[in-house]
Order: sequence, then C-alpha cells, then structure tokens
Amino acid sequence: MAFAALGLAACTAEVGPTVSGEKLAEAAADALEGELGSRPEVDCGDDSIIAKQDKEVDCVLTDPDTGTEYDTTVTFTGVDGDQWDIAVQVASEPKGGAETSAAEETSEAADDSAAQLEIEATALADAAEDALEEQVGARPEIDCGEVNITIYEGRTTYCELTEGGEVYEVTLSVTEIDGEQFNFDVQVADTPK
Repeated sequence: MAFAALGLAACTAEVGPTVSGEKLAEAAADALEGELGSRPEVDCGDDSIIAKQDKEVDCVLTDPDTGTEYDTTVTFTGVDGDQWDIAVQVASEPKGGAETSAAEETSEAADDSAAQLEIEATALADAAEDALEEQVGARPEIDCGEVNITIYEGRTTYCELTEGGEVYEVTLSVTEIDGEQFNFDVQVADTPK
C-alpha cells in the first residue's frame, strides 16, 4: 500500500505546447551563432519538451572548431501559444569542468526579490548603440541576437559591434533596474574577434 501511494505521488503531468529537442537545439544554435562567430552544434535530446515559462532544458554544445563539449542550459523566457523565446547559457569550462560564474549569476537572478526585466535583444542593441553614439559621436552597428533577454542587476550580456568589416565583442553589464528603466556599462574589446 505504501508503494502504491508513493507511485501516485510521483506522477505529474504538464500541459502546454511541445517543442522537439531538435527544434530547440536549432533555435539555441541560431541564438549562439552570432555571438560565437560560427555555428555550434547543440544537442537537446530527442524527446518532446513542453514549452513553459522559466523551464530549463539541459543541452550540450559542441564547439565546431575543437569538438569540445560544453554543458548548456536553454531557458524558455517567454511562451505565447506556439511562439516561444529562449535564453541560452553556456558553461565557460568544458563538460564536467567547474561551474561557471554565469550559472551563479543565474541562480542569484532567480531570487524573486531581485529586479528583472525581459527585453528584446534588438532593444538592448539599440540602447548600447545610443550610449556609444553619445560617447564617440558616431552610431555603431551592434547585434545582440534575436532572442528576448532577461536582464537583472549584475547580468552580463555579450554582443557584437561591426565596424569597417571587423567584428568586436561588446560587453554589456547591467548596473541598475528601476521598473522598465535600466542602466548598464558598455565595454568594447580593443581588438577584433
């Protein structure tokens, strides 16, 4: 009788639109291609996944240049019917290595008391372009990808600045969020990728 009760307690069901692991992996690779400069291989398994706000899916990224595997977490940041947005977090150490500081930042952001704001990647790129235009007098071209981004104080996002055919890494660090407004620091790499 105790086993029957335990078995019933372990049964759960989720309802919502499903996404194949292959389709989710394709979307993650699309999101990362602009940041990495080459298209990575991403494997999120073969199972169907229920797309649910804030659901995390463990995947594996394979560096196309070295074949090195990295643990990758794909998080559904927005779900509206059959439409969904994701954020992709790649470990900084190869698979089985130490936990990344970004993973720690993600766990800090999960604190409900921390201010968070979801914005379109294009809006973040526009804000960075505005800030740099004010500093240097010319408007650069910045690409932060196509996926909505959940920002919070301490969040670092990497984008790309293209100038004269050269691509530079741009680091955006969120310093403050107040309602729908946010402040951030912008740092452009000295040398192209």
